[in-house]
Amino acid sequence: MTRNREKQVIYLGMAINVFLIVIKLAGGLLGSSLSLVADGIHSFSDLITDFIILWGLSLAAKPADRSHPYGHGKLETLASLVVAALLFVVSFCIIKKAVFCLLQGPVHIADACLVSAIALLSIIGKEFAYRKTISLGKKLHSPALQANAWHHRSDALSSLVVLLGGAASWMGWPYGDPAAGMVVGLMITWVALRLTRKDLNQLLESAVSPAIQQEIENAINRFPDIISWHHLRTRQVGREIFLDFHVLVDGNMRVVDSHALAHRLEEFLKETLDYPLNIIIHIEPGSKNQHP
Repeated sequence: MTRNREKQVIYLGMAINVFLIVIKLAGGLLGSSLSLVADGIHSFSDLITDFIILWGLSLAAKPADRSHPYGHGKLETLASLVVAALLFVVSFCIIKKAVFCLLQGPVHIADACLVSAIALLSIIGKEFAYRKTISLGKKLHSPALQANAWHHRSDALSSLVVLLGGAASWMGWPYGDPAAGMVVGLMITWVALRLTRKDLNQLLESAVSPAIQQEIENAINRFPDIISWHHLRTRQVGREIFLDFHVLVDGNMRVVDSHALAHRLEEFLKETLDYPLNIIIHIEPGSKNQHP
């Protein structure tokens, strides 16, 4: 069911992208607008991204096997990293073309009204796609869907810049369109940097955010039978969080009771964090006067 919802929101984005590619490239060529053509190329990269995300999600959904006992969740993060790399390429090409046009001299848009109307339509469509995708991505804690959502948002923002560039050209500033193209490229670079940093942190198995760490600690502290705890370690693989820690319990507690305590704690953590969790709890004998 979850995978169907992911595919539906991706297919929605793909349909919007195909429509925008056609009207942006056609409008950019007819209106002699560099920034709108660049925006159309950006929408084409969005379409490629949709296919990459579908591929990454299908591979990440494969169950754990002998070769990958921890599952294939990192493939989803890799898909997100590919998206970021594609954004870098797109931004470089757009900035290069914008600089070339600025050096060539004044640029005149043949039909500023047409360019502005298409840009406005793109803003509405891509912002809608962003909100639908980011909502599901956050709900499922999916790095790939969230990366795809930010690609939609970057397209909406770039279209906003195209709209402003068209308005500037209409008001008589001949450098408005290539300047808008330059800003589009820089904005896409910023999004790519943000995604790359997040994805590399996951691939390097960095600890979860301080907020999530605090949630884990608060949940453990709610169990009065735990004397103390220590050696908490966390890492994220795709949308799943792996964590392990040691807890000290009364040394006279029966094995079956300490096992039941660990099971209750594990279930409580899963209910509290609302993340897919993989938990290992080490039980150690202790006393009320003992500290880690």
